[in-house]
Amino acid sequence: MKVAGVITEYNPFHNGHKYQLEQIKRQTSADYIVVIMSGDFVQRGEPAIIDKYERTRMALLSGADLVLELPSVFATASAEFFAGGGVSVLKNTGVADMLCYGVESVDHELTKLVAGVLKNPPAEYSASLARLIQGGMSFPAARSRALCEYFQDNYDISLEKLDAFIASPNNILAIEYEKALMDCDITGFPIQRVGEGYHSTDSTSEFSSATAVRGVISTLIDIDKHNTITNMQLDNSWIFTKFSQLMPSDCADILADCILGGHIVFPDDISEMLYYRLLTWKDKGFAQYSDCTKELSAKIVKNIYKYESFTQFCNLLKSKNLTYTRISRVLTHILLGIENDDFNICMDNPYLRILGFKKSSGDLMHLLKKRASAPIITKVADAPYELISKDIFAADLYGRLCHSQQNEFTHGVVII
Repeated sequence: MKVAGVITEYNPFHNGHKYQLEQIKRQTSADYIVVIMSGDFVQRGEPAIIDKYERTRMALLSGADLVLELPSVFATASAEFFAGGGVSVLKNTGVADMLCYGVESVDHELTKLVAGVLKNPPAEYSASLARLIQGGMSFPAARSRALCEYFQDNYDISLEKLDAFIASPNNILAIEYEKALMDCDITGFPIQRVGEGYHSTDSTSEFSSATAVRGVISTLIDIDKHNTITNMQLDNSWIFTKFSQLMPSDCADILADCILGGHIVFPDDISEMLYYRLLTWKDKGFAQYSDCTKELSAKIVKNIYKYESFTQFCNLLKSKNLTYTRISRVLTHILLGIENDDFNICMDNPYLRILGFKKSSGDLMHLLKKRASAPIITKVADAPYELISKDIFAADLYGRLCHSQQNEFTHGVVII
């Protein structure tokens, strides 16, 4: 039996994701695909547009065989810890032979070469990185420049090629995956991406990005009126037709139901919850929360009465050396109560939370039960609360945002 793994968000699932799953089966001859998927909050530091169970359903209907939840501590982390946490979950299943990931251009040797430098940083690279950060660069920009400087001095690689390679968000994740895979016997397998780029807002392409799909959804929703439909004449058929061009038909059906049911969540929907949290902790500061420095904590406190909304506050706080994404991630960590030590705690106390599986994946499920090196959770009520308390809290908050009538204790595993 050959099993491939994928670490992903599916926010939401679209044609590009369907293409990737098809290519995995075709190029690797995998019998099963295990998906490690972010829960209700994602790596950019914001809530997912629809809940994890509907996204699980989309994945299972489109080629995945088993979906496990990537714990919120990992799902909302920077690329390094997102990848490291995802690889850890996949490794603990004991069933995966390879990790497949999308890249803008397949250059496996270069990916592994850069990963090796980041895994064991040479003194020359570390000195350049420190100098650039001290000069006011953000960490992502400084790391990219330091890598270019190091490889220009030590390898016969085109600077333009390396700069373009490192600039891609998907390639950055690919590098982090390969770095994490150095500690286990799972093999990395790059898959060439097709269609629009990660940040593209073009919704006319067959392979539009998740960013573009979310943009189309936002045109149908009146956010200022508590996420009501802007045009009450819209029905399931019209919405289905609109989105079936951007995603598999089964997924378009699910998304249409979510839109009409008022279950769509946008970043600013967390604004009031977050402001309450910020006011509660402003006297103590926020440096204990993951990714938050003492300097950023002081900046948050200083500007707290200028707060209008989540996205407005992110834009207010961002600067030359603090990216919007870094700030949104920190604010989400504050909202979810994710602190500096939680990553290591989660790594030291692993678990496998099953969100859904196909009935036809019986052999895979049997192998998982036999080989898993971490507790398998199918019913939250049966799991040690302290083990998954962060995920339960995140889901409870999200349930209020998407007007769900269920919670983690009443929602069962998705079975297709």
